Amino acid sequence: MIRSDIFSAAVVTLYLVIYVALLQFGDREFYGFCMLLFSPLLVCRMVYTILKFGRYKGSDLGDGEFGYQDRNKDGLGIF
Repeated sequence: MIRSDIFSAAVVTLYLVIYVALLQFGDREFYGFCMLLFSPLLVCRMVYTILKFGRYKGSDLGDGEFGYQDRNKDGLGIF
């Protein structure tokens, strides 16, 4: 069982890129169709792996109202 969320996302992304590339060629459409049948399973497995084993490495929100990491909380103002 693969427990790396980054590896799982990379493998599924590569799979889907190959799938799209196969659809561009007329004589390879059958292989693309076969890959289409397995793609929902792979995407669901990727989502499961990310939700189960993925770790958030950002700062904790704490008592703050906003979770933006690229902006200072005091500089956001009121919407």
